[in-house]
Amino acid sequence: MAMQAMAIANIERVDIITEENPPRVMSFDTASEASAEAQISAGSEKELRIKNQILAQNLTEDIVKGFTLSLTDSTFSPDVFALIDGGQCSNDDQQQFTAYQAPVAGMEVSRVKSSVVVYSSEKDYDGHSLSYTAFIFPHACGTPTSVNLKDGEFFAAGYKLRSRPSVGQSPMTVLRLPSLPVVVTRDADLPASPVSGRTVILVGGTIDTLPALQVGQFAVYRDREYVTI
Repeated sequence: MAMQAMAIANIERVDIITEENPPRVMSFDTASEASAEAQISAGSEKELRIKNQILAQNLTEDIVKGFTLSLTDSTFSPDVFALIDGGQCSNDDQQQFTAYQAPVAGMEVSRVKSSVVVYSSEKDYDGHSLSYTAFIFPHACGTPTSVNLKDGEFFAAGYKLRSRPSVGQSPMTVLRLPSLPVVVTRDADLPASPVSGRTVILVGGTIDTLPALQVGQFAVYRDREYVTI
């Protein structure tokens, strides 16, 4: 059986979908770095050794508890900063950002959990995108955010989130998509004239024409209808 090999490059987009009712969706295509470090409950090795001979070994495997996500955004998004850091943003009458207040020092912080989706693309020989790869991490919770400024340089916001799945849930899902998805919350958000390969992701509400589509699921338009992935 031939092994498949995909040439994956770039960060095309990041979606942060809050676990609220209704959820908020924060999408940005300015991320310059993204990483996911596995958090492991280490196994053990216990051997039965008599002099110079090992008679048996009792081994337990490493268990993945989740991932610690690191994101670097080349721009400053107050809403993303507030969600991850746990503070509050203020806007003026025109809904323009005016101020941010970090959580009160020395007090417990209740941060909103989110699903984080990082999209990359599969490149062909001529450089165009063949498909898109979505790396999905559930129940991600932000951590206190540091600020690093350097004279003469643009500020790049750095974020860390802890993603821990529920019991029986996968800590990471990787999907191959034919296109970057359109975010939908209702039937009116669906593309008016979809073409084959058009992808959508449901982030809240229900879609009457796609009753089986659940929040967080993707659907691809094929053969004149959407098919849930």
